[in-house]
Order: sequence, then structure tokens, then C-alpha cells
Amino acid sequence: MTRDDLVAALERAAAGWAAGDAEAVADAFAADVRYLDPYRYRFERREDLLPFFEPPPDGHHVTWHTIVWDDAAQAGAVEYTYEGHHRYHGAAIVRLDDDGRIALWREWQHLDDDQDWSTRIDGPPPTD
Repeated sequence: MTRDDLVAALERAAAGWAAGDAEAVADAFAADVRYLDPYRYRFERREDLLPFFEPPPDGHHVTWHTIVWDDAAQAGAVEYTYEGHHRYHGAAIVRLDDDGRIALWREWQHLDDDQDWSTRIDGPPPTD
């Protein structure tokens, strides 16, 4: 797998979130996915993700900020902002299966409805 494969899987998921289509989001993930936040939840099958990905009344979407892929490790890392039921900013360790679907998604995120993360990500590093 390559970074392009990871980007394609992420874009499939993002398109599903934007369309409010939980099945389309889940389709970006492997049938035997390991999707978890080590402290709050764990899913081990794509079909278990469907209720988790159901859209809130006002819709939801995700913005990918940083996408990193390591060819040797066949793993990546993704920084994102998800907006839906709440606004979350987080990062995930990701692995793909042979079909280019996300087989591992281990995320750490926090709720922050007010922070503008683009200024922290895209701007120059602090000089102080």
C-alpha cells in the first residue's frame, strides 16, 4: 500500500460523511476492522460502525489536516477535525488491508467546539 491508497480510503470516508451516508463511510473500512479509541470504544466489524457513523440532524463532515504514510511499516497517521454531533480534533494510527480499506483506526481525540486548528497546523512554528 502507498500514501495514495490511504488518501483514497480517507476521501471515501469523507465523502460518505459529507453525504450523510453511514454505509458509504463504513465502506471505507475493512470487514474485520479494528476501530477504537483506547479509552472509550472499540469496534471489530464494519457493520458495527453503522450506528456510530449515523449523521446528526445538521449533518457531519471531516477535514484531513496531516496525512503521513510509512512504506516500510505499512502504516500511517492522520490528523483531522470532525464536525457533527460535536467538533472533535484528533489523530489516528491507520493500517490498510490488501483491498485499500482501513483495517486499523486507533484514534485519540478531544472535544473542542471553539478552537481554530488551522492556525496551529498551517502556520509557522512559534518563535518564542
